[in-house]
Amino acid sequence: MTRKCFFAPGVLEGAEENFDLPPHLSRQLASVLRAKVGQSIELLDGKGSSRACRITGIRDGVVSVSFIGELDRSVFESPLQITLGLAMARPDTMDLVMRQAAETGVKRLAVFRARRSQYGLDGKPAEKKKERWHKIAAEAICQCGRAKVPEIEIFEDLDRLFASVEVEHEDTGRSIKMFALECGQGIGLVDLRRVSGPDIQRVLALIGPEGGWDSMESISLIGAGFRAVSLGPRTLRLETAAVALISSIQLLWGDMGGKTADE
Repeated sequence: MTRKCFFAPGVLEGAEENFDLPPHLSRQLASVLRAKVGQSIELLDGKGSSRACRITGIRDGVVSVSFIGELDRSVFESPLQITLGLAMARPDTMDLVMRQAAETGVKRLAVFRARRSQYGLDGKPAEKKKERWHKIAAEAICQCGRAKVPEIEIFEDLDRLFASVEVEHEDTGRSIKMFALECGQGIGLVDLRRVSGPDIQRVLALIGPEGGWDSMESISLIGAGFRAVSLGPRTLRLETAAVALISSIQLLWGDMGGKTADE
């Protein structure tokens, strides 16, 4: 049976055993999904709390539910703290990567404007875009089983991103900073694992703009302790590169690969 899971921020805080759902959720369940009394649903607050509930009434467009129990969704969260830094790209590309990053276990998304980025955001447009991305990520966690919505931040440029994450990655023995280079440049990720070892807890991974990194950016990244990594000899679209990089990181250090022969 398909899991009926819904993002309901603020609804679960202080909710009693029986409560009414807010208008937008009631409308979606009653009018769009044609929900029936007795059906079970799952409600997420996006911070890690997940509740199983049962529909007890549908009247005048209001859906009432009763609390069944707390659900443990921790197994769906990666033990690896992945921050994906993403150069600003076309709106449809960014929307897609937000969804894919949430599904593949990214904890934080840091969007920045690179030198070759054709797009930038600040002020109210940035806040509106951030709200949209948060909604997309929330929908993604409902689908994939996670209970925590990834954090999303927008930075004016790469320098401001550096300043934000510098303290988090001071423990170089347990963390890795990397950026992807196109067309086979950089160290292979398997080779990087041999150098760094398997006991990594934090990864900061950056994907550059659609036009590629500026040479000065590459120099700055290497100077800041980032390793240039290769995603193979082919030129990848930004959204493809993001999924390939996250999946490889999860396979080598996260929850996709399990134990390897050298451990």
